[in-house]
Amino acid sequence: MSRTATKPAEPLDAAALDGDLVPPCHPLFGVVWKNPERLGGTPCFTGTRVPVQTLFDYLAGGETIDAFLIDFDGVSREQAEAVLALAAQGLLEKIPPV
Repeated sequence: MSRTATKPAEPLDAAALDGDLVPPCHPLFGVVWKNPERLGGTPCFTGTRVPVQTLFDYLAGGETIDAFLIDFDGVSREQAEAVLALAAQGLLEKIPPV
């Protein structure tokens, strides 16, 4: 998967990224941030305190991505779709070649 620039719903200043463990070269940069000082290091959508796991919980519970985005308006559709695409890619990469 090629990396495309993904932006959080709200612009960030440099101070907001201080201590972030997702480096700029990582495909999740701009999509997910992880900081031990924020929610104990739980991976959250960049610019929010919404754990990425919440999206998976919504989908597993039968909710739509639209319902998730309505309930967590700080998360952009672009971010949610990028997380799902990267998760799918990770799963597919674990399948042994033929």
